[in-house]
Amino acid sequence: MKPVSPFAKLASLDETMSAGWRALETEDVSGWVCRFSHGVTRRANSLLPLAGPADVAAAIVEAENRYARRGLPAVFQISPDCRPGTLDATLAARGYVLDSPTLVQFLPLDESGHQPPPGTDARIELSCLPGGAWLEAFWEVEGPHDAPQQDTSRAILANTDSIYASLVVDGAVEAVARLALVGNLGGIYSVATREPFRSRGHGRAVVQALLGEASRLKLAGVWLQVVASNLAARALYESLGFENVSRYHYRVEPAARP
Repeated sequence: MKPVSPFAKLASLDETMSAGWRALETEDVSGWVCRFSHGVTRRANSLLPLAGPADVAAAIVEAENRYARRGLPAVFQISPDCRPGTLDATLAARGYVLDSPTLVQFLPLDESGHQPPPGTDARIELSCLPGGAWLEAFWEVEGPHDAPQQDTSRAILANTDSIYASLVVDGAVEAVARLALVGNLGGIYSVATREPFRSRGHGRAVVQALLGEASRLKLAGVWLQVVASNLAARALYESLGFENVSRYHYRVEPAARP
C-alpha cells in the first residue's frame, strides 16, 4: 500500500462507509453491529466489529445464530480497526474463509490542492434519485437480476442521501455511478459501465462528474472502496488523486459447521 496521505488524517472510515451503503436492518451483538438486507450485497449483510466483546467466542456464536435465523452465513468485515485485534485469527481458526481483500481510498477536497479536474461532460446527467434507466444499467452489470432482490437493492440505495450520475449517449445509459452523502464526506459507489461500452473512459467520466458535485457541495473529501485485485480500477482512481488510507476483507462462515 501507498503511504497514508498526510492530508487525510483519518482514524477510521468503517462507520462512515457503512452509512454510505446503509443496511435495511441492524442488531447489536456485544457492541458488534450485525447488518441485514435480505442477503443483497455482502456489504449490507455483514458484521462490523468495532467494539471488543467481553466474551468473544460467545459473541461469535450469537452472531452466527442471528444470521442463521435469516438463512444467511455470518460474515465479518475485518479492518485494522476491528475489535478485538485478534478477531481475524480467531475466525480463521474457526474455519472462516477470507474473501474480497479491498482497499479504502480517499481524496481530500480542500486547500491541499487535491481537487477534481475542471470541466463538464455534456453526456452526464445527475439526479438525487436512481431512475429506472440508472437502475437497469447498474443491475445489468452488478446485479441482482430478480425482482425481489432488485426491490431490496433499490431500498438500500434509497437509505442514504445520494447523487446519481448517468452517462447518456443517444438516449441510452452507458455508465453509472453514485455519490453517497454522509456528513461532510462523500462516498463513490456503484461505478458500472455496460459491457458494450467499456474501454471508452466512461468510468472516469462518471467519477469525475461526482467529484465535481462533491467539490460544489464543499465536502471535505471523498472515499471509495476498490477490490485489491482490480488493477484497472485502482489505476483509474489513483490517477484522479485517490490514496490508500485503509483496507478490509471479509471472513465468511463455512457452509457446514464442524
